[in-house]
Amino acid sequence: MCRMKTAESEVPDVHFSVDKQNISLWPREPPPQTGSSLVLRKTCTVRAAVIVLTLVLLASVLLQAILYPWFMNTLSDVKTSAQLLNGRVDNISTLSSEIKRNRGGVEAAGIQVQMVNASLDHVHSHIRRLEAGVKTANAQIQILTKSWEDIYNLNAQIPELKRDLDKASALNQKVRGLQSSLENIRKLLEQQNDILQMVSQGWKHFGGNFYYFSRVSKTWYSAQQFCRSRDSHLTSVTSVSEQEFLYKTAGGLVHWIGLTKAGSEGDWKWVDDTPFNKALSMRFWIPGEPNNTGNNEHCANMNRYSLQSWNDASCDKTFLFICKRPSKPSEP
Repeated sequence: MCRMKTAESEVPDVHFSVDKQNISLWPREPPPQTGSSLVLRKTCTVRAAVIVLTLVLLASVLLQAILYPWFMNTLSDVKTSAQLLNGRVDNISTLSSEIKRNRGGVEAAGIQVQMVNASLDHVHSHIRRLEAGVKTANAQIQILTKSWEDIYNLNAQIPELKRDLDKASALNQKVRGLQSSLENIRKLLEQQNDILQMVSQGWKHFGGNFYYFSRVSKTWYSAQQFCRSRDSHLTSVTSVSEQEFLYKTAGGLVHWIGLTKAGSEGDWKWVDDTPFNKALSMRFWIPGEPNNTGNNEHCANMNRYSLQSWNDASCDKTFLFICKRPSKPSEP
């Protein structure tokens, strides 16, 4: 640091002047300087100026080094913010157009809201009706509750009622047994009555069937017609016991039975559609019969007092005959 020295004191003298009008204060004029002092003063001034410039330059560089990155970052942030603002502006424009497009939808939604409100009013009305129904149901529940109490009281009486029912069931079973017995007795009485009536008309009862032994002779066809007029047929024979009953009751006299065949080569069959048992029937033919003498013996009769008593003969001959009918009409 350059210092300025003079021969006199560095502080100049101050001259006070007072006049009648005012008081003034000013420094004294400096004394004249020499040449060497002037040069020294210029040198110091130059040095000071260089130092100041150097400091200014350093400060500028320092400030540039510090402020430039900050300024660039700030500028980048400003650009980014500007881009974000542009994007938001675009979004706002898009939202504006969407709002315009959705305005119609909002109006439609308003109409739907009105419809929903109307539906809600209808629902509220329905709810009120349901509430009235619930009140009615509650009243009915109270009635049912009272009825349930009555049912509970009846349940307490069920064991006693069950005992009475068991007794009644036992009595009913006995009554049904008696009814069944009475029904059987009634059937037996009806059967006995039927038997008595048939016997009084000349029929004989054997093995659940009635048999009529005629007192007049007829051809085989006339005899069958007579039997049918009495709700019967010429008799069939299905067992040894029935064969024995028939030939013993016939007493050896010739009687037509219901056995016939169609033509010389036909098979024997019973006129009442009873299945013909050929093996069993072989025991009832007279030895050598049937022989179909003259190729005209197509009807059978019983003519001996013997188990083997069947003989074939011409259907046009006249013999006594035997009719047969069940004790009860056959079930349909």
